[in-house]
Amino acid sequence: MSKLAQRFVLCVVLIAVVVTACATPSRASPPPALPPTGSSIPRGCTVLTVSKGGQVFFGGNDDYINPDSYYWVDPGTWSDYGAIWIGKPDNVQQGVNEKGLAYDANGLPRVDTNPHRERIPVAGSRGSYPIQILRQCATVQEVIDWVKAHAWPAYMNDQMQFADASGDAVVISPGPDGELIFTRKPAGDSFLVSTNFNVANPGHGYGQDSRYPTAQRMLGQLLSRERELSVEDVASVMDAVHAAGGSSWTIETLVADLPNGLVYLYYFYQFDKPIVLNVAEEIARPRAPGPLSKLFPPEVQQEAARRYQHMGQMDSRWQQLGKAWVALALASLVLLLLLSIRQARGLAFWLPVVAMLGPLGLLV
Repeated sequence: MSKLAQRFVLCVVLIAVVVTACATPSRASPPPALPPTGSSIPRGCTVLTVSKGGQVFFGGNDDYINPDSYYWVDPGTWSDYGAIWIGKPDNVQQGVNEKGLAYDANGLPRVDTNPHRERIPVAGSRGSYPIQILRQCATVQEVIDWVKAHAWPAYMNDQMQFADASGDAVVISPGPDGELIFTRKPAGDSFLVSTNFNVANPGHGYGQDSRYPTAQRMLGQLLSRERELSVEDVASVMDAVHAAGGSSWTIETLVADLPNGLVYLYYFYQFDKPIVLNVAEEIARPRAPGPLSKLFPPEVQQEAARRYQHMGQMDSRWQQLGKAWVALALASLVLLLLLSIRQARGLAFWLPVVAMLGPLGLLV
């Protein structure tokens, strides 16, 4: 056997060893823990407000990488409104207060903002601002007036959407100059949608995907019909834009009937199995804070756990395939160099081709 043939056989064996090592499944890792205190707003959330006649619905998908969220009740005081909350006290995701004012947010890349230190100071961390707003405001106009009167955090990594029982809604987002911009929902039968790009400055964000046009199209179709809206209609929109794998998934979905003070919650995009919360009753008789999943029946929790485990397995498989492909590409480069010992013509062209296409480039 010639030396070249021996080298070829050696490389083939090396490829087999490397690929086998990379493709061997690793031990199952435990589910990721809840994000650390003060972590950023999730990147994948879709938020909307839609009104028709006297009906007003607010919807939000809480998209992230965790298997669960957290629920608690702020009972309020003689001077503050009570509210129900989902997320964490220092990083709230969604909330609805007793006056029918609702809140949710979309994650954006961090940008500096003008804090306006000359305004009324606000005690507490940056993450407590939505809580303070829902404690003190009953309408969207009051939210805007409150924000314009108070000092603001020195940066934002999100945009906030607020909606009230009258059908008014606003998205508060950072402008290019660091000042806040207030994007209002049109009056009357209309809607407002926000995803993970800045509605007032589209160049700032994680880019548009199909969620935004899909939600807009479906809401437009709902408003064009003659019949009234239903919570099932809005839930169908949230279902169409929910995340189910990849970098995040929809942990829970909130659909609020704001004039009637009702909140419909869906766990792990099980849109056929909601639970219904009466905001006034929750505030009057606050339940103990705890994992959001505990609000749902055991069969819903079990299905959510199954879906979460399935996504974890799929993610692990993709990681192993990625490692195997990298190993094949490296081994293909080695083979290309060995096979080009006697004839190096064209090597400058084929090296980048094989680096990008791996064994497919080598085959060509």
